[in-house]
Amino acid sequence: MNVIIKNIYIFIVRDIVGSMRLIPLRFLENFGQLFPENRFGCKIRGSFYKPFLKSCGKNFQVGLRVKLQCLDRIEVGNDVYIGDGSWVNGYKDGIILKDEVMLGPYVTMVAGNHGKIKDSYRFGSGTGGTITIGVGSWLAAKSTIVAGVSVGKGVLVAANTVVTKDVKDNDKIAGIPAKSLIK
Repeated sequence: MNVIIKNIYIFIVRDIVGSMRLIPLRFLENFGQLFPENRFGCKIRGSFYKPFLKSCGKNFQVGLRVKLQCLDRIEVGNDVYIGDGSWVNGYKDGIILKDEVMLGPYVTMVAGNHGKIKDSYRFGSGTGGTITIGVGSWLAAKSTIVAGVSVGKGVLVAANTVVTKDVKDNDKIAGIPAKSLIK
């Protein structure tokens, strides 16, 4: 009986109450979709996210259909742009987007990975690693950055690239997995 009461308590306190604190954010996300995909609309959407982020600099711009999750683990520098349809999830160890970072459309980055337990990934405790994107770097359309990767400053990540290892400053990378284009 005590187990049942404990599970009900966890459901009410952790799941329901915990989710309620995100209601204002989810409302603002949906309201933000009414603004156009231009500088004005992107700045409005960025300002909606700002109070929920771990830290956020000036001129944060967010495109349409962007999904930011675990915002209390995401740090955003000055003049950062996140393109249309991107998914940025600070789950586990967080994400740091330094100044002047630009994410093209449909960029994906998650600071955690699933773990496996008894032949299933569904309930295994995952692993994590902080993702850091350096000053002035550009992640082009549909690129993916995995947990624990640091991308240096001034890096160009080509479209559809999967970044699984750290990238040095001013490199240009492409491919699955990513390889340097600089000889």
